[in-house]
Amino acid sequence: MAPDHDDLTPALSEAKRRRATLHDALVHLEIAISSPAARRIPEWTALVTKEVIGVRDAFEQHVMVTEKPGGLYEEIIMRAPRLDGTVRRLKDEHPGIAEKVQEMVTRLERATIGGPEWPLEDARDDLQRFIGTVIRHRQKGADLVWEAYNVDIGGTE
Repeated sequence: MAPDHDDLTPALSEAKRRRATLHDALVHLEIAISSPAARRIPEWTALVTKEVIGVRDAFEQHVMVTEKPGGLYEEIIMRAPRLDGTVRRLKDEHPGIAEKVQEMVTRLERATIGGPEWPLEDARDDLQRFIGTVIRHRQKGADLVWEAYNVDIGGTE
């Protein structure tokens, strides 16, 4: 059970809020991907693009909150220096995930989904794999926070 925000450090409390925002953005993207696309590819593409941009924005906030001076990663290293390698690995994932999300935005804006260039099934698979990448990063972050604080920062509260 996660403690109240009052029991958390400012860095941890801010990370918890951003984690929930990123979770919500991922859920909205998954709902958009799963929505009917038959005979409405342009509308589907516009909705999915909007939600991928939402994930991009939420992920950028996650990076800012975790990497800024006095942010979560710095606090964790000060609290538990043994976790420096784990923090470094998570931090090293950020540029790759940011690049993948931007690639998805660009591809959605330029490709014709449903044609030979990017069949709908392939687009959905690619987007689901992208979601999985972000989810795995969030899971590793939750494990890191647990190791440093013995606190579950959740993601849906």
